[in-house]
Amino acid sequence: MKMVDDSAKYGEIDYYPYSMNNVQFTGKFADTYPKYWLKNLLKLNLPCPCCGKQMIPLDEVKALPAAGVFSASCLTAVNTLEEFEDYMKPVEYSIMQIIKPLAQKYPGIDLQELIILLSFEYESSLVAAQLTILNQLKSIAPEVETEHRQELYDIAATAKDFILKKRSTKFKRKIFLNDIDEYTSKLENKETRGKLLEIAEKMPTSEDSVSAFIMKYKDRSPEEIGERMLVFSAATLEHITPDSENGEVTIWECQRCNNVRSNSPVIRQINDNPNMLDNLRNHIKIIVDRAIFIKNHGGTQQSQKLLDYAKAIRDEYLTNIRKYKDKAIKIENEALEKLQFEEIPISDELKE
Repeated sequence: MKMVDDSAKYGEIDYYPYSMNNVQFTGKFADTYPKYWLKNLLKLNLPCPCCGKQMIPLDEVKALPAAGVFSASCLTAVNTLEEFEDYMKPVEYSIMQIIKPLAQKYPGIDLQELIILLSFEYESSLVAAQLTILNQLKSIAPEVETEHRQELYDIAATAKDFILKKRSTKFKRKIFLNDIDEYTSKLENKETRGKLLEIAEKMPTSEDSVSAFIMKYKDRSPEEIGERMLVFSAATLEHITPDSENGEVTIWECQRCNNVRSNSPVIRQINDNPNMLDNLRNHIKIIVDRAIFIKNHGGTQQSQKLLDYAKAIRDEYLTNIRKYKDKAIKIENEALEKLQFEEIPISDELKE
């Protein structure tokens, strides 16, 4: 089998998946509800409207590395992270349970050195998981058209070579998925394409695998590791209607859910998260309850602005759901029921 040296490709610079610098917040909605006003909403401890988890203000997450808490001893870093433990996503929470006793045992080392210690234990489990995925891909090869079969074996062999051999450049899941995506686009059989893509997507990532997280971040600085433990729990502004479709109305959503959704329609996000309508209702209800409290204490103007904002985000979700009415009648009816508030009634045109 001829092996292709893809070292340049696999050496592509890795980057954090949570950069939001390219997102634009403009238009009438942004003029009415500027970022500084929306940031004040985070004082209400809003849950993510998608997953329901509490969120950390992004500024707070960014301030910790600058304060030097993660570059100190691992014990100091872990003690700081422990304050946010209840906010963490599953992988990060699991890692916290692993590193807390180790930090007590080795208080003189830093956070990166602690992760390096763990890497000796977790590398084999990651490699085993990766090779299992590659073998599953190869098992589908007999279903592939003969002229494309060898290319699938070559892709798996190249990936295996990078996984098993010590190279200056590492195996990159993103590049591997791009290779599989390009490859499957050549196949005629839709069912086979679907099988291959489904298997490839199971390749472990630092977002869903403790082993992948440890092996990825053992080469990162203590500051990067500490920030990464929290950043997917950070509150970010998400366009309810995608920015690519000129959406303006924004809501606070955790970075993890924001990333997973990307530019997909709201209906897909709701389908992928069975509790989302309940979580969205809780998010809006907190804002409505705050508006009522302010109104009862004489803040009529401030109260109305909160109610207007709550109505804007609620109606934007309902409008997006209605776009897919033929595919989501049950969801639409459920949304109309759960997102009905006495203070912000649903307009007749959204009920039709």
